[in-house]
Amino acid sequence: MMHKNLCKIERAFQAGGLRPSEDHLCCRQDLFAVFDGASSLRPQLYNGQTGAWWASYLAGNEFIKNDASLIDLGQRANRRLKTAMTAAGVPAADRLACWSTSAAAVRLGEDDAEWLQIGDCQIVAIAADGSYQLLTSGPHHDRPTLLSLKELIRQNVPCPHQALRPHVEAVRLRMNQEYGVLNGDDSAAEFFSSGRIPLTDIKHLLLFTDGLLPPLEDPEREHDIDSIVALYLEGGLALVQQQVRLMEENDPDCRRYPRFKKHDDIAAIALSLQ
Repeated sequence: MMHKNLCKIERAFQAGGLRPSEDHLCCRQDLFAVFDGASSLRPQLYNGQTGAWWASYLAGNEFIKNDASLIDLGQRANRRLKTAMTAAGVPAADRLACWSTSAAAVRLGEDDAEWLQIGDCQIVAIAADGSYQLLTSGPHHDRPTLLSLKELIRQNVPCPHQALRPHVEAVRLRMNQEYGVLNGDDSAAEFFSSGRIPLTDIKHLLLFTDGLLPPLEDPEREHDIDSIVALYLEGGLALVQQQVRLMEENDPDCRRYPRFKKHDDIAAIALSLQ
C-alpha cells in the first residue's frame, strides 16, 4: 500500500556492464533505500556472485524488513554482512577481500521523513519552488586517486587504470577509518549520517548511488547536484540517467572524465509527495 503522502514512485536501475549490477534498491511501504556495493579487490566469487553484490543484497534484505529505526537497521545490516562473510570464509580483517556497500535510506512519517546514509550514496530533498537541499555529504576518498588517474592520462602512461591499483588498495584499507561503509566492521556505525526533515513544502525526495552523478572533468570539483535536480524536474530519473550515460558513451576510455570504468551501476528512487 502506498504511503498517504506519496503520489508517485519512480525507480532507475541499470548495470554498468555485463555482470549483474552490484547496486540494489528496495521499497517497502514507507521505507525506501539504495545500496552501492563496492567491487572487491579480490577476484573470488561466492555462489556465482561478487562480494559487492552480496553486500548490497544482504544489506537491502535487512532494511526491507522495515521493523526498527533506520540506525538499528543499518547496524543489523552491518552485523549480517559480518556473519555472512564468516560463513563464506572471508577474513573480515582483510579490507581488500571483505564485502562492503554504501547505503541511503528514507522512511516517510506523518509530517517528516527519517533518513540515514553511509558512504557515497546521496539523498536530495526538492522543494515546490525547485530549490533543493542535499541532506548528505558524500566522502571524497576517491578524489586523490582520480586526480592521479587524470595525471597518468595527461602523461599518456600505458594502461593508466592498472597503474592506479596501489592507490585503490590504499584507499580501500582506510574503510571505516577515514570514510564509512557497511562491511561488518563494528566502527561502521560511527560513520552513519542521519536525521529528520519536515515534509512541509517538500515535493520530491531523490535517493541514488553515485552511478547517477554526472562524471567530472576535474575530480577536484564538487558533483553537479544542480544539473541532476534540473534534469529530474524536466524529465524524471529517466532523463538524468540518459544524460549520464550519454556523457559516458562519448568518453569510452575515461580520458575526458577520469573515472574507474566506462559505466557505473545505477540505482535510484524518486518519491513525489502530495
